[in-house]
Amino acid sequence: MQKYSLLSSAPHRLQYGILAVLSLSILAGSIWVLQIAQTPSIPSYGFLGVYGTSVFIFELISAILLFAHYRQTKLLTFALLSMAYLWVALLAPFQIFLLTDSLGQFSLVTASNGDAAWLWIAWHIGFPVLVAAAMLVNGDYSLKVRRVWLWAAGLFGTQIAVATLLLLATLLSWFALPTLISPSRDFSDSLSLVYGPLVMFSCALALTIVVVKGKFENVIYSWLAVAMLAMLCESVVVIYSGSRFSYGWYAARVLNIISSAAVVVSLLIENIKLQYKVVEQNSTLKRMATMDELSGLANRRELDERLKAEIQRAMRERTPISLILADVDRFKKFNDNHGHLVGDLCLKHVASCLQRNILRHTDLAARYGGEEFAILLPNTHEEDAADLAEHVRKTIAYSPIVMDNGKILSVTASFGVATLIPNAASDATELLRTADSALYHAKESGRNCVQRPPQSWHSHRDELEQKISANARYLRSGTAVKSIKAG
Repeated sequence: MQKYSLLSSAPHRLQYGILAVLSLSILAGSIWVLQIAQTPSIPSYGFLGVYGTSVFIFELISAILLFAHYRQTKLLTFALLSMAYLWVALLAPFQIFLLTDSLGQFSLVTASNGDAAWLWIAWHIGFPVLVAAAMLVNGDYSLKVRRVWLWAAGLFGTQIAVATLLLLATLLSWFALPTLISPSRDFSDSLSLVYGPLVMFSCALALTIVVVKGKFENVIYSWLAVAMLAMLCESVVVIYSGSRFSYGWYAARVLNIISSAAVVVSLLIENIKLQYKVVEQNSTLKRMATMDELSGLANRRELDERLKAEIQRAMRERTPISLILADVDRFKKFNDNHGHLVGDLCLKHVASCLQRNILRHTDLAARYGGEEFAILLPNTHEEDAADLAEHVRKTIAYSPIVMDNGKILSVTASFGVATLIPNAASDATELLRTADSALYHAKESGRNCVQRPPQSWHSHRDELEQKISANARYLRSGTAVKSIKAG
């Protein structure tokens, strides 16, 4: 059988248990009802209204959801199952209308409430036939994308045409149909001995095919088996009751509701599970898109996105934002001496040291590229950022890398720190450029140290900040951005 990926999953143990208990309850309840099935009762049109509405809603929802499965999988199995439930949704309301004589006000409608039995037969033969056909193809026929709607138009168009002709022939009495219900509401011999057993055989055959072909291997097929079992029990109980509006007849209506609701339950379970799977997969994709797999830190893309967002926040709130860039000292030589696997272990060690020193949830440690790392610190002054960089530097320098063979290695890193109060979105580039320049200065100063921007850069930023604070229009005019670039 062809698997349907996310759309049809296997039931878990609890669901199998629920299915077993429900099936046994249907069988036990049906056997018990047979003892009182022939006890006469009175018509309850309120119950019939609730029953008809419930069946119509359940069947229509099932048809729509199964058609959605057909569109996604392009499998003929789901198209035929959708047709089966649509068949009931088309016929069931008119059967209820005839039972309650609701169509008597229309002069063209000449059918009596006794003719409702013929719609019941068409309903209970057409449904299992379509279910059996769906299970016989059992997902083996996948339609090409461009033919999905063409097949749907042909199949469902034909079904609606057949249902329309059947309803018109019954309601308008195009043919002289044999009487199946006597004026005293008793079933005729033809209904009890011919058409009733034919309905039972159709339901039993469909149930057998669902069990044999479906093998309870997914939620939809499992609940479909329960639906067919309930319909089989319904047909047995209603025919055995011998008359309309008897206890058995009413009990059969309850079984019919169970049959209609079973697949709706399975489809709701499938949709809920699918929603959880989609959320889980979206989380996985987001994690893959924003996390560096080797280090476990954020990747360059996530750093750039967060930097843009924090720059905008700092512009609104007029708060400082700091960035620390770190580079593992002589990493190429380390790699050449110890191999790439040990080099990867070194990068993981450095990433762990960075992550251990990030205490605020707003801060972000990221792998900037290669052996370079970054720490983004919103609302952080330069002194605090430099202190953090120094603490991380010591952590890396004094934390050994323990190999599997017991050998101990150590590495150091150089740090560049930059802080500014942004005035424009382009200050993200300015912050990166300044931190990178400070990192380069740390490398030139002997490595394993922390460096900040020169005093001239601070003076320029302070002067610009004073101009902006004194004249807000200076910021809006864009002169600030040009001035920074010129500096």
